[in-house]
Amino acid sequence: MVEYLLSDEKTISNIDFEERKKLINVFKNMPTEFFSKLRHFQPQIGCLNACSICSKYASNNMAYWTETRIRNIVSALKYSSPSIEPPLIVWDRESHRNGVIFSYLDNDVGNYEYLDKFIDITYRELGVKTRISTVGYSRHNKKLNKIHKKVAQKKERLAGVRLSLTPYEIGWASCNSKVFSREEYKYDIANFLKIYKKYYRQVGSGSRKFCIEIRYKPLVINSDVRIFKYKNKTIIYCDKYLYISKDKNINFLDTYIDDAKVHRLSLNNNGVAFERIEITRKIKTDEEIIKTVKVGRKIEEVRIFRVKNDDGYYYSVSPKLTDDGNYGINFYPITRNRKKSGYIILERFFLNTLFNYKKERGLKVNDNFYDAKWKNVDEVIEKLKQLANQYHNNYIEKSNYIENELLPLIETYAEALKIAKFKPSAFFDKNFTIDTGIICNLGRAIKEFKGLVSTENEPLTLNHERNYGKFNSTMIIESDAWRLSCGYNDEIIIEKMNLSKTATREGQIEFNKKIKLNKNDIVINYKNLKKDYLIPGQRKRYGNKIL
Repeated sequence: MVEYLLSDEKTISNIDFEERKKLINVFKNMPTEFFSKLRHFQPQIGCLNACSICSKYASNNMAYWTETRIRNIVSALKYSSPSIEPPLIVWDRESHRNGVIFSYLDNDVGNYEYLDKFIDITYRELGVKTRISTVGYSRHNKKLNKIHKKVAQKKERLAGVRLSLTPYEIGWASCNSKVFSREEYKYDIANFLKIYKKYYRQVGSGSRKFCIEIRYKPLVINSDVRIFKYKNKTIIYCDKYLYISKDKNINFLDTYIDDAKVHRLSLNNNGVAFERIEITRKIKTDEEIIKTVKVGRKIEEVRIFRVKNDDGYYYSVSPKLTDDGNYGINFYPITRNRKKSGYIILERFFLNTLFNYKKERGLKVNDNFYDAKWKNVDEVIEKLKQLANQYHNNYIEKSNYIENELLPLIETYAEALKIAKFKPSAFFDKNFTIDTGIICNLGRAIKEFKGLVSTENEPLTLNHERNYGKFNSTMIIESDAWRLSCGYNDEIIIEKMNLSKTATREGQIEFNKKIKLNKNDIVINYKNLKKDYLIPGQRKRYGNKIL
């Protein structure tokens, strides 16, 4: 057949012709915004990394398109698109990058064995660039190594590469098993960094260029939250934290995001001034709290904001990131919907340590530390260990968190950079080493917040409100988006997503359509790990022996 050909084709089989014709008939009846606002063009579905907090409930069965399937779908888009000039898709996404497709949603495209073909064909035929986000893959997979070496050479066809470090990825979380180890994980990450080092040198660092994003488990403590008046002043008490308002008869205003585009939080009010009172033990009664307020030493003055989500009010202490870092904490009292009370530590231990270390050397927060040495990286890690020791007596939960959650991840990251022969300045580059803070309450993550939220996808912090809240967030600015994805059972999925509904009970999906295709897709699951190395952290086997 010589119809519906791509630019490098001379003929196609009758089967492929019929499939392209079928898809073209469907696509031509889709609204123009299906093409113009296509966001996720996803050649793979499912994820073997099995992160326990997956925001999209990704299945642990993985299916993906072969090159033939890619060609058929791209051809159908090309011959049905209402645009006659490249890009033929994604030309009306001003808020989120025209001409860029996101090859991921509920998958990890880093272990997709046709990634290089997908990038080439979509760029050549549709005029779009591909963004990659991955937690990595096993360096023992020779095929994937070969593919990523090709991908890393496609600077003009890529719209950024992001490697995510998360403690929930199965290769990290199951490190004591016979299948996975953190030592393997470290070398797998280093292998990925080494492959993409040339690309990084060409494009530089940044969330739209090349970066490493580090995200952490939330530090959540269940404890009684008490809020009451004393001599017309407001007292807030929980666990080791006690605050009293500076002024009498204060009036909390409801706090919300004023401008979602401002990363360091633009809020509609300045909060209320409180003084923090030093306490050395838990207090059982309101009378004891009042007595402590009278005689206690004032440690610092802070601004406290009252925020409302679907569960009711919560109180956010010092939520903004400043040039001194962030030492915030949120308190969540019991409400009609919120059945448990407690607090979340927002303090950015690693980021604060980096900030302070730079300032000690006369550098500003945003300055690059170009002449950094590896001993400087080691000193930052040592300062994190010292911070854990400082917190040991009065804030054991912080101390344990730094020792058990933060330090292992940061140490592994630093060692991977060193193995990949990156300059130590990358460790200090805020555009390369991106500390994103704690995970969001999305999808399966709800269990990590210990009852402080009653529903999935409900924001728990002002940062999360800015990211995906239902009132004024980056998701609302972005609004509608479309997805064209691989499905299971040789289907493709078309969905319209209203991103402004991310934090709602009904969810994002406003339109869903599945199209049955010829048998061509590849499906794999955990049984395939016995012969294929896909997941970072996977141990190498020889026969029945695991090294």
